[in-house]
Amino acid sequence: MRTHLAALPVALALVVLTGSDVRAQPILIDFEQVPGMSNAPGATIPEQSRLSDAYLTSHGVRFSSGSPFVAVVVHGGSTPSGTQIIGGSTPEGRLTYQNTFPIVAEFFDATGVVPYAVSTVSIMGDLSCISGTKTLEAFDVHGTMLGSVQQPDCNFAPMVINAAGIHRVRMYSQSATVGFDDLRFDTPAPIVAGCLGDLNNDGQVDDSDFVVFVYAYNILDCADPTMPAGCPADLNSDHVVDDADFSKFVVAYDALICP
Repeated sequence: MRTHLAALPVALALVVLTGSDVRAQPILIDFEQVPGMSNAPGATIPEQSRLSDAYLTSHGVRFSSGSPFVAVVVHGGSTPSGTQIIGGSTPEGRLTYQNTFPIVAEFFDATGVVPYAVSTVSIMGDLSCISGTKTLEAFDVHGTMLGSVQQPDCNFAPMVINAAGIHRVRMYSQSATVGFDDLRFDTPAPIVAGCLGDLNNDGQVDDSDFVVFVYAYNILDCADPTMPAGCPADLNSDHVVDDADFSKFVVAYDALICP
């Protein structure tokens, strides 16, 4: 049993959703909308070329690497489409293509709090024919690998993974020369919770779920457009997140581990 719940923060800043329900299938991000930096590995990534949450409210995806962002890079004519690709970042915020700092894309609701999932993901490498391989890996919300595909650097076909419940993908190259372009995926959707109160679907009910619950509790009405899709914190299905749901949440919180 745990008794520290009451000491946790009970106020969160509200994030306004932008009503991005109508989106093309599959979704395409070609990275042409963010100002790109010059292709100079080791250079500090300028603020305007750092990509993290820019596509979160519109497409439900967040990017990271060795830093909480990736680099948008002007690469030129060898890119699959347009002129820009994405590259990794070191912890110091420098451009890198080293596989020790893979590019990561994760799917969330528009608040960036509730994990979402897709069922298909594809990405293209920069198509420069250099000896080595490029890899795309997909994981569920628990970190279990759902699929992996690897190609030679100069393969012109997109790398594609089809699997239910993809929450996170990781991409990298063996040769440390490959950037990535044309990320495609289907519309991110809520993940079926592992148990009552497991609002981030990680198999237990803990402080991270409490953060999600408080966000919904402060909104109250499941019909409010700022409420996470599906209103997962409405534990008694009465279309509001109130004290009755809190009572149920506390029981699950004290149990901690999903059955």
